[in-house]
Parts: sequence; structure tokens; C-alpha cells
Amino acid sequence: MTIKIKFGNYACQTNETLTQRIQFVYSPLNELFRSLHVLLNPRHHGMNIDWALEAQRSLTDDFFNQLHYFELIYELGTPPIFFNNFEQLTANLDDEIDNLKQFLSHEDPQVVVKSLVQVAQQRENQFIPKMAKSLEWRDYQPTNPHQLLKDLRVNPAKVYEQLFAFIADYRNRVFDQTWVDRSLSQFLVNEIKDQSKYLRDNGFVKLVNHLEVDRLHWQQDQLIVTKPFDQQIDLGNHDVILLVPSYFVWPHLFVDRFAGGVTITYDSLNKIKTKVNTDELVSVFKALSDPVRLRMLKYLADEPLTTQSLGQIMTMSASTVSHHLKLLKQARLVKTQKDRKFVLYSPTSLIADLIPGFYSYLNQEN
Repeated sequence: MTIKIKFGNYACQTNETLTQRIQFVYSPLNELFRSLHVLLNPRHHGMNIDWALEAQRSLTDDFFNQLHYFELIYELGTPPIFFNNFEQLTANLDDEIDNLKQFLSHEDPQVVVKSLVQVAQQRENQFIPKMAKSLEWRDYQPTNPHQLLKDLRVNPAKVYEQLFAFIADYRNRVFDQTWVDRSLSQFLVNEIKDQSKYLRDNGFVKLVNHLEVDRLHWQQDQLIVTKPFDQQIDLGNHDVILLVPSYFVWPHLFVDRFAGGVTITYDSLNKIKTKVNTDELVSVFKALSDPVRLRMLKYLADEPLTTQSLGQIMTMSASTVSHHLKLLKQARLVKTQKDRKFVLYSPTSLIADLIPGFYSYLNQEN
């Protein structure tokens, strides 16, 4: 059983016209919602079980009450309406949330309710049939969405206010630090750059295999997504496929229809396959062997800093700081960027690729 996605006649003319229909999406908000999904059922997300168990220690009973109250939004997937129907794409989470606030304030609340009602019905009927429960959704029990839907019908503004307060609380307690500790921005950027380059050089048909997602394949001019149900999606000539990589989505693969086409949210955690030779690895471990340099990396992971700023924070001379930064740079653990007349240092993705969750093991104690 499959979802069959058929492209419009124009897209199928050449490899180039097909490639034009494919876009990648960088979305911190997507990662936030997907991580909330993991917190709902950590047992089913072994790749992130360490993160989920650690996060739960920082969360209160009230938070979990809110988590379950809003779970229809993210328990199996997140409706495109909570990404502004992808009308606007921004580079950071603050802007994404501000855009969503504006979008919901102008959108007819009944459209939001209708979207969630449709999701609830599809989950109970088509999308979570008996076979799916036994395979992809083992131990899953559909939530009772009636209270959230009732509140949305009666006082949507209050529900939205409560939702954004819940998101702010979650960011403060867990997510913003997770974003830094796990280098999620660099993780997503690397995935998008690598796959976009492959798309440019080889075209979409070969990219489907290169994504290394077993349930995606190309067959008879259609994109086939293996699922425990059947669905046909016919794209128009102006429709696009948005590929959304995620750190938190495994073991799922989400396909959602929106006004401009289709979104496919796929697992990119399996791409952490950084390879270094023996000499490079020796250099990395040598650089990490000094507690001073470990502290430096932690500070730089929080925000890019100049040599002078780092020296003030660590109460060290500029020459001492420069010496340590030189060793970190030689090991490809830090990089520089110019901001007007200042040179800022920040970590590369190397250590996070080699040791996922590396920064979560560090603290700021001397």
C-alpha cells in the first residue's frame, strides 16, 4: 500500500523541469513540534530516547497537562496550517513563531478547526488502520481532541494565547538549549546543502535514493511513498514538493497536502556519518584533552565570541586565548567569521557530528 504522488505534465517534461518543483525547507518550528511528538511517546523514538528522558526531568506536571491538551497538533504529524501553509519561510524560530501568531490572528478560526477535525478523522479512519498500528504506530492510542476543538470554537484567541505560552515555556525549559547542545541549526543546514548539491548535479529521480529513506522510491514517473494505506495525490503544474529534514521524526515519514503542493518530512538523523582520518582524529582528541578548550567550546556554542570577549569571560589573557583557539581551529573544531571590524569564533559541526549531543555533556564549572 502506498501514497502515489503524480507530477503535472510540465514538471515531467525534462529532468530540469522536474527539479524545479523540488524545494528544501529549513524550519526550527518544525523541529519544535516534532520534538513535542517525541515527548508524547519516548518509547517509540529510540534514536532520541536519551534526549527525551533528560528533557522530562526539566518538565512539570502542568507542562505535561498542556502537552496532552495540544497534542492533536503534533501527535502524529503537524498540519501545514501551523506552518502558515508555508506561505512564509524564515531563518529563525522567533520569526517563525511571530509569523504564525500573525497568520492565526487573521485566519478564520473555523478553518483551523476544520483542519484539526480533518486530521482527527483521518487518523482514526484512514491513516491509522489496524495494519498501521501494528507496524508504525504500535501502542498508539488516539487522543480525545474534543476539548481543544470545543475551546477553539468558543474562544480561539484564548487558545492561541495559551498555545504560544506553552511553546515559550517549552523553549525556556528544554528546546532552546537542545537547539544549541545538539547543533540542530548546523545539522539541518548541512543536510539541506548536501542534498541540494546532489539534486543539482544528479536530478530528483536519483535524489530519491540518495535521501536514504527506505519508504521513498521513484516508479513509472511517480513518487511512491510506502504506507499502510493507499492514497493518490495529483500535483498541478505550479505545485511543489517541499522536503523537510528532521532530527526528531524517526521512525516516521510524514506526507501532508497543502495549497501549494506536498510536504514530506523525513528523517535525516541517519546522515550523521562524518568520517575523518586517523591524523585528524588524533588532532581532535588532542584539542579536546584540555578542560580550558572544552570550556571554550561550550561558551562558543552558546554564542559566537571574539578573542577579547572570551578572555574576559574566562579571565585569561588574549595571548592565552589565542593559543587555545589556534589549536581548536587546527583541529577544525572552530571557525571564524567577520562582523564589521570584529572576528567572531564559533564551533563547526564536526564535534556534534562525531559525538551527537556533545555539548549536553559539558557544564560551565571551572
